[in-house]
Amino acid sequence: MKVKAGDTLYRLARTYHLSVAQVQRWNGLNGNTIHVGQVLRLRPPATATAPAPARTTPARTTPVRTAPARGAAAQASPVAGRGGGVYTVRRGDTLGGIARRAGVSVAALQQASGLRGTLIHPGQRLRVPPRGTVTVARAATRVPALPAGKEARLVYTYVRVGPGDTPQGLAARYRVTPDALRRLNGFSTVQMIVPGTKLLVPSRVAVPVPPAARGSAVSYRAARPLDIPVQVVQVDLRWRNVLVAPVLPSRSLSFNSGATVGTLARTSGARAVVNGSYFHPHTYAPAGDIVMQGRLLTWGRIPAALAITPDNRASIAASTTALFSRPLDTSWAGMETVIATGPRIVARGAVQHSYSGVFQDPALFGRAARSAVGLLSSRDLLLVTTHARLTTVEMGKVMAKLGARDALLLDGGSSAGLAWNGAAVLDSVRKVSYGIGVFADYTGRRYAR
Repeated sequence: MKVKAGDTLYRLARTYHLSVAQVQRWNGLNGNTIHVGQVLRLRPPATATAPAPARTTPARTTPVRTAPARGAAAQASPVAGRGGGVYTVRRGDTLGGIARRAGVSVAALQQASGLRGTLIHPGQRLRVPPRGTVTVARAATRVPALPAGKEARLVYTYVRVGPGDTPQGLAARYRVTPDALRRLNGFSTVQMIVPGTKLLVPSRVAVPVPPAARGSAVSYRAARPLDIPVQVVQVDLRWRNVLVAPVLPSRSLSFNSGATVGTLARTSGARAVVNGSYFHPHTYAPAGDIVMQGRLLTWGRIPAALAITPDNRASIAASTTALFSRPLDTSWAGMETVIATGPRIVARGAVQHSYSGVFQDPALFGRAARSAVGLLSSRDLLLVTTHARLTTVEMGKVMAKLGARDALLLDGGSSAGLAWNGAAVLDSVRKVSYGIGVFADYTGRRYAR
């Protein structure tokens, strides 16, 4: 369909009973911005050319197997028929190439042929499942036996290519083909994978099994703690498909423009959006560390941050960037999302009355509209905004009354704003550098720094 004026990715997905991640995946979109006249695919391609998203728990599925072809038919390319069969590997073949020509996923081809990796050799006979098969059940069982209370997650992370590393060796290490590594990183040739390059790679990691969800993944309510009117978004991070991430005005992962909170909500497809932290009023450069999709986009002097792992465990953590005045390779290791902000207005359930010396602007401590982010636990997140004029201590009391054990102040004043379901509840007066978005049905890749 063709995008019309007023359309957003979130509204289109909801209208056609799809998730935002599905529309993004089918159209090759990296972000949530669309434009009038753009043509979007609202159904999956006719054939699958890539592995389906990894499941978080082993699936008990059995691939459809077909009897081996006999005689000359055994040598035929799987492209020739739709019912699967047997294919004999030829010189120059790769598992990914065979799967692509056969119209199946690599995982389905591996499962049907009993392969544990992607290494094949000329003359080897492969069982090819019917065209369109994308089962990935075996991929979910490749991880060694996990300790009790753990599960395997597919997480993408960036590694630096070291001396002596080759595309073939790296591909074998991460259980993919060299061509899959090339495509994953947008390279025109595998020869671009050289020492010093930062490379996006997939890996399966053991993470704690999340506790049972206690309610809706994301909910909104108006409340009056201490008789102060506030707008509250509560996020249950026990849901695996919840994603909390920065929402940027542009499609690129850069900060060079601004947008109101209402605009960010309309263009991002996020279920909820609150304004982010402090930024330069002319360049829109954030004042603290921002990690998005496992990448450190900016860094600064703010000493604490909301940090969330790819399996949705959240914490208020200290920034080593502020400590050493520069980021380290280990800064925010294992985190998918980091938003540095402050000051810390609640710590271990106690309202704070003194703050880090980094925060010296007198305007910060006067009465103003306020936004804050808080944690009731590592799995319960609060985003709160009010246009009532409060001091930092008063906002700390509000967050504590709402149940927050720890809380950080976000930017306030004319930046304070909150949106729900694509529309502003309290819009920011001015454009902000970025927002904090909550996506309730995210099925795309998860990342770690």
